Amino acid sequence: MASILGIDYNEYFNDPEYFDFKYSLVLEKAIRKKSFTQNYVADYTKKSETKITAMGKFLKTRKKYNELVQEKERLKDCSDPSKKEETFLMAADQKIETEFKKLGKSADNCSKAFNNSFRSPKPIFRELLINPEYFIFVKDFKYEEQIIPLLQTHSSAFYFYMGNSEFPANYRLLDCEWELEGSNILNSFTSKPSKIVFEGGKKYTNVYMATKTIGEREYRDYKSFILCDKPILLKDKNQAIAVKTNAGKYYCEFV
Repeated sequence: MASILGIDYNEYFNDPEYFDFKYSLVLEKAIRKKSFTQNYVADYTKKSETKITAMGKFLKTRKKYNELVQEKERLKDCSDPSKKEETFLMAADQKIETEFKKLGKSADNCSKAFNNSFRSPKPIFRELLINPEYFIFVKDFKYEEQIIPLLQTHSSAFYFYMGNSEFPANYRLLDCEWELEGSNILNSFTSKPSKIVFEGGKKYTNVYMATKTIGEREYRDYKSFILCDKPILLKDKNQAIAVKTNAGKYYCEFV
């Protein structure tokens, strides 16, 4: 709903009134999903760059060390050194010793970088919903007046998707009316499994999920719900919200 309205998450996650609405969900199609393992390719770029940098520093330090040693040996055999060369000879041993220490340190760093083997990421186990379709009924939403015209024109300020951005989602508006009725069936989920008459040939799914969200994307008020691919039969008549739409009539429990 925030995507449709164009409300940034920093706004609605910190607006307690935004989440005061109640909702219900009806499965228009039975839940079908595909389980699979996904392997991500390891990113070797950073570690390769580290190795190349370590090797470059080692080669540069070794070159400077060799040049100092060679220059010292050349000037030792020079019969008429210049003043600048004499100054160099006086400090040559200290410079060579300092550069030798740097060479040892860069060699150690290079060795550590090359001994640090690549580690491929672990496979991730995922589930993909196949062609899901739901009726979602929302009651007492703060921005109801603003969102209905957008729903009628099939508008959305932000990209609409389910789960990951590569799974685009679509929606349509259902015109509906509702009233309280006694019913021994439910078309929606229910949080009262003790009232269910479990029947053969129906697929029941237990879902444990959050019913509210607060700032910083924190979830709270977790509850267990039972979903079914067909209307749920109850032991007794219970008061439910009967939602009448052009697609049918649905008896719903709201949370």
